[in-house]
Amino acid sequence: MTTSAPHSTLPLASGFDRVYSIILSGGSGTRLWPLSRKARPKQFLTLGGAEESLLQASLQRVERVSPPERRWIVTARGQEDLCREQAGERVSRLLVEPKARNTAAAIAWAAWELLAVDEESYMAVLSSDHSIQNVRSFEQTIADAVKLAKRGLFVTVGIQPTSPATGFGYIEYGLPLDAEGKILSPTRLNETPQDAVGYSVRSFREKPNAAAAEQFLRTGKYLWNAGIFVWKTRTFWDAFSHIQPDMARAIETARPDTLEATYAALESVPIDVAFIEQTSHVACVPARFDWNDVGSWHAVRECFSQDAQGNSVSGDVFLQDTRGCVVHSTGPLVATIGLENICVVATEDAILVMPLDRSQDVKRVITHLEQQGRRNLL
Repeated sequence: MTTSAPHSTLPLASGFDRVYSIILSGGSGTRLWPLSRKARPKQFLTLGGAEESLLQASLQRVERVSPPERRWIVTARGQEDLCREQAGERVSRLLVEPKARNTAAAIAWAAWELLAVDEESYMAVLSSDHSIQNVRSFEQTIADAVKLAKRGLFVTVGIQPTSPATGFGYIEYGLPLDAEGKILSPTRLNETPQDAVGYSVRSFREKPNAAAAEQFLRTGKYLWNAGIFVWKTRTFWDAFSHIQPDMARAIETARPDTLEATYAALESVPIDVAFIEQTSHVACVPARFDWNDVGSWHAVRECFSQDAQGNSVSGDVFLQDTRGCVVHSTGPLVATIGLENICVVATEDAILVMPLDRSQDVKRVITHLEQQGRRNLL
C-alpha cells in the first residue's frame, strides 16, 4: 500500500506570496491499462521504479511554491480516500466533486471556495498526472507566470513541441512581454532578451490533424497546451462569471444539501473551451522544464529511469537480451528473452503485450472491455 511520504520543510521560493497550488486529481483515464483502473487511475500509480506516485510527485514539486496550508486537491467522488492516503498532511483542503464535470467546473468551484478563504489569492492550477523534470526550472516558470498574473493577465504554460503530436492542443504565441505585462520593443528585446518572461497569445488550436501539427511545428510559433494556469482568483472569477454566467451562478448559490444536484447539472467542458479561448488578456509562459503527460506506456519508458539496455522495469521481472522495453508486473513473475521495443504489463487479472509504438491502441482494448461489461476496468 502506498502511503503519504513525510513532507519536508523547504523554504518557499521568492515571489509566491498568496499563491495556492490547486491540483486537479479527478481523472479516471485508463490509458495505462491494465495497471491504471477506474478505481485507481494513473495519478495514484507508482511507475517505472519511482518511489512516489504521480500525485505525490506533484505535491513534492510545489513544496517551494505553496506551504501545506495553501495546497488544495480537487478530486472525484470515490477517489478521496486515495488522495488522503497519498497526500496526508501535505495538503490542507480536499474538494470532492459529486460528479465528474471536466476542468471548467472543477477550477471554477475551487476558485469560488478559495475566494471565501483569501480574497487576494492567486491560483496555480496544476495536474496531478504529469511528469515534470527540473523542479527548480518549474518553479521559475511558475514565478514568471505569477509576475504576469499580478498584472491582471490569465497565464497558461506552453511546452516546446518535440514532435507534430496530434493529441495536444496548441497555443499560437505572439509578441514578447516583460514582467510588467508590457510588449517588448524589438530593440529592447535584442538588448535584454532575459526581460521577456512571456508572450501574448494569438490563438488556441484544438487537437490538429497530422498535416496541421507538422505545419505548427515548422513555424516555430506554437507550443503545446500543458493545462497549467496561473491567475489572480478574483480576476478570474469576475471574468468567468461574465463568460459563463449560468455555471458561475449555480456554483455561487449551491448549498451543501444542493451541491450534488447542482453540480450534476453543470456543463461538462474543459476550462480551455469554457474560458481561456473566450477571454482577452491571456498570456503564455514557455516552460523551462521537461514535461510529459504520461499518456501511454511508451511515455512511461521516456519519463522514468531506464536500465543499461534502455528498459523501464518494475516489479518481479527477469530480462534476458531485452532492449528498449517496458516490463512491469504487480502480479506474477514476468520473464522476457530476446525482446526489443515491447511493452509487457502484468497484473493479477490481466496481461498486456504490444509493440511500444502501438501504445495508443490500448484504447481499443478499453472499448472492447466496456462493450463486454468486463470487470477488468474497475
